[in-house]
Amino acid sequence: MTGTFYGVGVGPGDPELLTLKAISVLKAAHAVVVPKSKDTASCGSQALGIAAKAVDLSDKEIVEMAFPMTKDRDELFSARKEAASRITGMLRAGRDVAFITLGDPVLYSTFGCLIPFVKELLPEVRIRVVPGITSFSAAASAVNKPIAESDEKVAIIPAAYGLAGLEEALRAFDTVIIMKVNKVMDEVICVLKRLGLDGRAFLVSRASLPGEEVVTDIKSLEGARPDYFSTLIVKKSGW
Repeated sequence: MTGTFYGVGVGPGDPELLTLKAISVLKAAHAVVVPKSKDTASCGSQALGIAAKAVDLSDKEIVEMAFPMTKDRDELFSARKEAASRITGMLRAGRDVAFITLGDPVLYSTFGCLIPFVKELLPEVRIRVVPGITSFSAAASAVNKPIAESDEKVAIIPAAYGLAGLEEALRAFDTVIIMKVNKVMDEVICVLKRLGLDGRAFLVSRASLPGEEVVTDIKSLEGARPDYFSTLIVKKSGW
């Protein structure tokens, strides 16, 4: 019998925020896959560090797999095919494999991108997803602000891939979450000031981690480079 392929969200940082299900799956898994890339090597080690604080992984095979941070389709597909081949090899050997990821496995996660490649190589594969707490949930919790209420609409912008559509989203949605905002902070502030929303935003760096920082005076960040693990939330109501 083939093993089961798990996508396990380890949450935003605090190991106490792992779900009971995540802990149970990690305890039972034969191998733990850790995604890494040249640009975000700390993300993989961060996820592994979180998991290792919640579960004894000393008896697990820890498998690092490289995933490039690029928009080159051929390079991305090549890396995913290689990873899927290694994973299906373990699954065919009857081993349960847990692919760990920061936050949630189905939100901007490498795990989600791997699913079709694994299914192509192993159509009968059993895939199970263990949801995790997102960074923006932890960020909103840090300042005691609800992300949305009643009929409010929410948009998520992955800033690492550019800010196209940001202004439109800020006009159309009640709450806008901007993830991985560290490299485009000045551009975001410029848009917020133009729309008169700079006083309705907050930034949280390293949410739930040691060194967590909350900034509500967004203009004070002009010219600054926040931590890589930074999320900015614009909420029009509730201030």
